[in-house]
Amino acid sequence: MLVYSRIDHPRLRYAMQRAFEGLSEATRITASQEEFKAHEGAKLWYDSDPCEISVASIIPVDVLWNGDIKPLQPGIVYWNSIPFPDLDGSGRFDPLASIFFLLSRYEEYTADALDEHGRFSGHSAWGGVGIIAKPVVDLWRVALLDMVREHHTELNMEMPPYRVVATIDVDSAFAFRYKGIRRTIGAGLRDVVIGKWRQAFERAHCVLTDGHDPFDTYDYIIDYCEQHRIELRTFFLLANRSRFDINVDHRNDQLQDRIHDILDAGAIVGIHPGYQSHDNIEILQEEIQRLAHILEEKVIHSRQHFLKFRLPESYQRLMACGIQHDHSMGYADVPGFRAGTCRAFPWFDLQHNRETALMIHPVVVMDSTLNSYMHLSPDDAMVSIDGLRREVQRVGGDFTSLWHNETVAERGIWKGWRAVWQHAIH
Repeated sequence: MLVYSRIDHPRLRYAMQRAFEGLSEATRITASQEEFKAHEGAKLWYDSDPCEISVASIIPVDVLWNGDIKPLQPGIVYWNSIPFPDLDGSGRFDPLASIFFLLSRYEEYTADALDEHGRFSGHSAWGGVGIIAKPVVDLWRVALLDMVREHHTELNMEMPPYRVVATIDVDSAFAFRYKGIRRTIGAGLRDVVIGKWRQAFERAHCVLTDGHDPFDTYDYIIDYCEQHRIELRTFFLLANRSRFDINVDHRNDQLQDRIHDILDAGAIVGIHPGYQSHDNIEILQEEIQRLAHILEEKVIHSRQHFLKFRLPESYQRLMACGIQHDHSMGYADVPGFRAGTCRAFPWFDLQHNRETALMIHPVVVMDSTLNSYMHLSPDDAMVSIDGLRREVQRVGGDFTSLWHNETVAERGIWKGWRAVWQHAIH
């Protein structure tokens, strides 16, 4: 596959590689019109001047030929009923630039409107909730392939298989146990003062009788995923205690036992960087080393607590700490496709205009998005999940959902949600 472009820029190379992943032949760029015309295989003309021969062609918008980061608020236009961003106001469909715009998360580099946790909201994203609900990058890939195949019908591209991935974040490994005497007594008194008598009794019974802790759902999760052959990825919070970091102490033997149980089951175990590590690489390094010490192996997987990250700094810090896979690419407030895709992809650092070795694994839907943000019932949550699942099945890729050990515990606000989790990972 040969692409003609008068300018060979890292952005264009990245977009081209992402667009033609799975192609049956190698893809490269040339600035020689003579070489392009003589090429007998599949080819694509990417230039503002018309091509002299009949070939698939795209008139570029000004995104892939320069290294600028400009504030962009593109409108929504359509090509063959597929929505895409009008990046320069011309209304031209440039699938390569569109793919780059979403995969690089270009719009987040200049975003000012952040939520109370410093996160970019899905409601602020290009296209809004309606566009986020579709893997538009994967749809643009198909559209671009169709454009080229009009002239080269022999061209084939292998689409990724549909598969389900279950992920569990462990923010609080135990509801009542192993919290220490002072913390346990204080929590029990607070339960009484605010009238949570049932929880006060449950706490006392669990601690005093060495009973089963309701958040200790690990055996159930492991067994269910093994039984149904579902890939499991888990992320453990090992931060020092703070307002938003409430796990038990990372030195707790029972916590470490649960981590080893999950590792021994063949699941991926990654770090869940604490709230305070968001802008502090020293804290981040310490938390990663805690997990590495427990696992006795290098930690290469991570998911941000609260899905809280800011580009490019958060990803640059993760890479500096040896993280090779990030699993945070999803919105807290809406379900869907934050980067427009359900496939893993390498992160492009816009600040330095280079593709990196950090692989990004998108999240399609999170438990608290459905329950706490959208206030859906379990039945309505399943309907929402089914719609997202159909979108992934349509283009191929990973249907990855994010849950917590406590959200399958069948208690409190999560009563009835274990069935939703089961539904999500089938």
